[in-house]
Amino acid sequence: MSNSDRKLPKKRSNKYPPAGVTLEMMIRALVEEYGWTELGQKIYIRCFNDNPSLKSSLIFLKQTEWARLQVEDLYYWRFGGRPANWVGPKPRNDDDSEDKN
Repeated sequence: MSNSDRKLPKKRSNKYPPAGVTLEMMIRALVEEYGWTELGQKIYIRCFNDNPSLKSSLIFLKQTEWARLQVEDLYYWRFGGRPANWVGPKPRNDDDSEDKN
């Protein structure tokens, strides 16, 4: 496979890491606050539940935007300081989930 065949990750529209807070800093703060067990219950991803480590979590979260956004959202909800340009998960549109007859 040549370099031109590889898919490049999408660029985020917000500044990352936001407000000078790195992903590692977020994970460390959340683990200190909740512990791995409770963090794994709040955000159910395997790297928080099965043999959790900072290294495996960073690898997974850097590659998986939906999970990284959940970590960011929990961090900002708990500790505050969400930057004005933060782009979080899109709100769910409940109208789409209803049966239309």
